[in-house]
Amino acid sequence: MHQIVYLVIGALGAVPVAYLLVNAYLARKHPTPRTPTEVSPSDITILVPVHEQQPELFRESLASVARQGCAFVVVGDESLEPYRSMTEARGGRFLHLPEHVGKKGAIAAGVSSVHTPYVLLVDSDTILPAGTAVGMASYFAPGVGGVGANLSVRDTGRPAAYCGEFVERAREVVLRAMSSRGSVLYLDGACTMYRTEVIRPFVGSPSFQDLRVLGRPSPLGDDWLLTDHLLREGLSTVKAYDVRVVTQPKETLSEFVRQNVRWSRSNWIRLGRFLSGRGPRNRGAFFTFEVLGTYALPLIALATLLSRVPLWVHSFDRLTPTLDGAFLLLLHAVVGLPRTMTGALTRLGLTVAGAFATGVYLGTLLRTSRHPKIRMLAYGSLGIVLLFGTALYGLLTFWKRPPWGGTTKNRTDLPLPGVPRTEAESPS
Repeated sequence: MHQIVYLVIGALGAVPVAYLLVNAYLARKHPTPRTPTEVSPSDITILVPVHEQQPELFRESLASVARQGCAFVVVGDESLEPYRSMTEARGGRFLHLPEHVGKKGAIAAGVSSVHTPYVLLVDSDTILPAGTAVGMASYFAPGVGGVGANLSVRDTGRPAAYCGEFVERAREVVLRAMSSRGSVLYLDGACTMYRTEVIRPFVGSPSFQDLRVLGRPSPLGDDWLLTDHLLREGLSTVKAYDVRVVTQPKETLSEFVRQNVRWSRSNWIRLGRFLSGRGPRNRGAFFTFEVLGTYALPLIALATLLSRVPLWVHSFDRLTPTLDGAFLLLLHAVVGLPRTMTGALTRLGLTVAGAFATGVYLGTLLRTSRHPKIRMLAYGSLGIVLLFGTALYGLLTFWKRPPWGGTTKNRTDLPLPGVPRTEAESPS
């Protein structure tokens, strides 16, 4: 019986170790050489949905959008002023939706009015450095359907900013690893460019607008729904790691927690769809490994902790009066190892392997951050604990509609300019 327990613990412990090492190794590999695609700014339209954004943040984001030299459209989701005046003063076009339809509805309304080959979706608090739009468009080789920017969290000196930056850099390691083998898992909604004609029919369809969880409509998932659509169409999703944009962090840790509960719920919904066969298919074993590893890792960590309970209980069995017993008793007193030889070796092996894998992964992560390394690492440790809690809470409440980032008016029965009305699909 003990051997079975140790085997289970070893297998569970090996999964996160393999996940960390595989991603750290592949993320360090040199990217595949590419030939940049020549795209003119006139081929790009930038689309910015806005709903009750802080005016100063919106002003700064809009100024960076206007500097790209592209046409841009701001969709006011129930929001009118001062957003319309700011947009028109910068030479952009403002599209007002009188009722709050949510981000998905705003995207559909905006895309329906775009006539350029490429559309860049940008959140209303994202800052684009000069040349961002053209730089992202240069990644559109044949077969590429969407290009995501490399996100960095603005350094405000607050703990939530360091936690957010740590999370983004951890995600970058995984995405870089996926880039070395093909398409990335998701394109972040804060700043992503698409081929307009590929996503235009989809964003106005019930498949995008009417995501349902246990029969209830959900406003979640706009970014991964678009990513999955591209992958199902046989197109690639890539990241432009040399194009770094800046996003605004949450002000407090409590806001950071609420944001990550929302993301966690969205991730669990996507994992459920993937396991039920409604996600992208035939993307290869490595893609499946990353989906399961990225979304199910909190459950694996929880199962590892729970599986060690029998080992901890067994470690307090009586010792035989041998030299090995005395040595293991000393190890137990100094570093807390179990008192049985097999238990000690199992726990010691997993601890050493886990520490090594974590160190390699963190080293890869820290290479790409512009934030102060020590502070980000310290607050990042806190962020990991918070993310573990939010992941488990999100799993237990995945069907709930978030009070932030969504609205009870996020419905597909509202008329959207230029979007044909379609019959709702059956609940997923």
